[in-house]
Amino acid sequence: MKTVISLFVLFTLMATSTAAELQPPTRKLNGTNITYNYTSGRSYNVKFEQAGISYRYLSGSKPEKWWGPFSYKAFEVENNVYYAAWFEEGYGDYVTLLINFNNNLLYGSAILSGKTVHFHGAKIINMSR
Repeated sequence: MKTVISLFVLFTLMATSTAAELQPPTRKLNGTNITYNYTSGRSYNVKFEQAGISYRYLSGSKPEKWWGPFSYKAFEVENNVYYAAWFEEGYGDYVTLLINFNNNLLYGSAILSGKTVHFHGAKIINMSR
């Protein structure tokens, strides 16, 4: 019985350590289009493509204008949960998003123009892949 318990503990530890390994960057977000509303009142439409990430600031003064594409990197940190980041050269904006498609929530953190901090949660209101 001790051997069975020891093997169970060993396999559990192995499975846990495998699940906790770092994942390589992914391009699984390519072809994804997301519209979301931040708790701050800002709304965005973001699309991930091979050329990079592009977005529209829907609650801004030019909601029809697309910004980008900007080169991005992303990790799938859990099934359908992604951590993405990009830098907007020329604007000084550094943006990270934690996107959870399982519950349609998104968390954004950004340094805008190299000085203003954005840190808000958002509800994904539309998504296509």
